Amino acid sequence: MSAISLPVGRSITHQMRNRMVGSIAMKYAFMVTGKSGNMVLMILVLSLTCVVLPGMICAMQPAGAVSDFTAERDTLAPVLEGLPDRIMAAVTEDRLISVALAVVLDRDIIFCRAFGYADLERESAATTRTIYPIASITKVFTAMMLARLVEQGVIGLEDPVQKYLPEYRPASPFEGTLPTTLRQLAAHTSGLPKDAPVNFWCNFAGFSWVVTGGSSPMTWFVDCDSLLASLGDLELVHPPDIYAHYSNLNMQILGLALERAAGEPFVEYVENEILAPLGMNNSGFMLDEERRKLLATGYMCTGPTVTPLKAPEYELGCALYSGGLFTTVEDLARFVISQLEDRQTGTSSVLEVGTLRRMRTPQSIHRPSIHGCYGLGWGIVQIGPYDAIEHNGSLIGYHAHVSAIPELRLGIVALSNSKNSMWRPQACKDLARAILVDLSDALVEKSKDDVFDPATMEFTTFAGRYALPGDVARLEINATTDGLLVTLKDVPDFSEEFLPVGPYAFCFAADPGRKPMLFFKQNETSGIDRVTFLSHTFKRMATDW
Repeated sequence: MSAISLPVGRSITHQMRNRMVGSIAMKYAFMVTGKSGNMVLMILVLSLTCVVLPGMICAMQPAGAVSDFTAERDTLAPVLEGLPDRIMAAVTEDRLISVALAVVLDRDIIFCRAFGYADLERESAATTRTIYPIASITKVFTAMMLARLVEQGVIGLEDPVQKYLPEYRPASPFEGTLPTTLRQLAAHTSGLPKDAPVNFWCNFAGFSWVVTGGSSPMTWFVDCDSLLASLGDLELVHPPDIYAHYSNLNMQILGLALERAAGEPFVEYVENEILAPLGMNNSGFMLDEERRKLLATGYMCTGPTVTPLKAPEYELGCALYSGGLFTTVEDLARFVISQLEDRQTGTSSVLEVGTLRRMRTPQSIHRPSIHGCYGLGWGIVQIGPYDAIEHNGSLIGYHAHVSAIPELRLGIVALSNSKNSMWRPQACKDLARAILVDLSDALVEKSKDDVFDPATMEFTTFAGRYALPGDVARLEINATTDGLLVTLKDVPDFSEEFLPVGPYAFCFAADPGRKPMLFFKQNETSGIDRVTFLSHTFKRMATDW
């Protein structure tokens, strides 16, 4: 088949080019007809085109544009200014001995304060450097170790658990069950029970301690050797790889497997490969004497008027992998910022951006109110209209919560040395969630209130030459007094004026309905670098054709 003669690097067949040009020319003919008076035909074509591009109408709010986080921070100021009174009200009403809370936006911690007492008897005030155990939020760090080892090529996400833990030989009542994978453990889709059978007496002791008001003895988790010895006695209780069923045992087995795969103790790997690069200098699994002085004393209230009970000292055992991390509100806020990264910076990055997105991607079918939904480590929930990530951490005497909305680059951290199991068990989480909702609502309301003013636009920033991959088609865009002049170089007769309908969206000047048809995107460093037209994205050219 013969090819059209084009500049070097540009060669498409007659058939392909004619199909493309014919399609564009037909649409353009209607538009021209519209200009000469038959506006109905033009509007019809524009409407049909927009049906083909359903997602593009949303780009009236600049798709892919870098947000002005300084302006957003100002928008959040009223909510942030009200947080001290709001948090202190929760401390009083819910009998939380202390609350340390941080809010992050983009790459900044925009609020970070502590309220109440780190130790009630000594009346020592909690600070942002007070250390708290974060219990099950540790699971996200275990999942990060998995993701990092996959990036390093040490393991595969779909590797069977038995490759690293031959002791793991679960029975399954479900026909056709395949070997459990590392991914299933991290996503809570393995089908394993919530806890290992050998940890029954730990759970029973915790229950007894609570209902007897702290008078019964506390037995903590079994050691790792005991857990390993029991792995041949496990039985799946859910069909694997369909729905997520939250399980401490998943992460304990995952941590043991990763430790063997890495050839390095879990604690050393996480501290060296994750905590240190993120600047989490006051975090760790084993508290030295200096850090132990900063540890908040845990308390539990069983009712609104009952004297708080001092929690027994936490002993990790095999819960090291599922709930063993100690940290501060400042450090955990830094961690949340790292999880919201959506562009590679090359500084202090533990995981590639694509890997972070995978951690935030659902790994199972989600049925609201019936089953939870998890990515790798992260719980995935809906907060208002947004997909959000979150994790809770609960322990006798302590409660921790993190949640974030990646789309808004907005997150919250709340730590408390109170866990009121029989009265207000989710007080810390409820407080954090409610604040995050108000913050996200404030951002949405601000965007609704923003009045678009074309007079403030610099049209020259959009001017340039753009091409589809392989130079299949090219656009030349020039600034005019009121907007842009767009020429399709392959169809010289197509030279149309466009007017702005949003900061990054333009419509045909001849369209009275002002439907957006041209959408620009920019990156952080080089400004406008792409434009979408007729569902195809053209990249800006650095040189002439």
